[in-house]
Amino acid sequence: MSPVAFITSFQQLMDFAIIRTGFMQLYKNPNCRKVKGSHVLEVSCAYCKSFIANYQKVGASNFVKMYNDRIIDGCIDFSQYHGAVFCPNCNERIATRYITKMDKKEAYRLVPSAFNKRVIKDGKF
Repeated sequence: MSPVAFITSFQQLMDFAIIRTGFMQLYKNPNCRKVKGSHVLEVSCAYCKSFIANYQKVGASNFVKMYNDRIIDGCIDFSQYHGAVFCPNCNERIATRYITKMDKKEAYRLVPSAFNKRVIKDGKF
């Protein structure tokens, strides 16, 4: 019997389609604003290599946190409240939400070994 015969709900159908075709829905971040002098990074899961988000990084310093207003889009809906960011494919924790002490901005502190980053050369949005 084929696995399609056991699909009973719309959510199961969408999960099956994502697994089958590799299709992932992208959510635009409504809090995003363009930052002058930034470059775009593609953040992915280190465990399963699935896409997490596109992020505007300013400067050449280490990539330790992601500010919520610099996240361009992602496979997670960043307009909703998240205590932590988990990989949608393997459910590993990528980052934890916190409020920065200096400027009181919402950010996600990244787990050092849980993500990969890649610079997108023509990163326009």
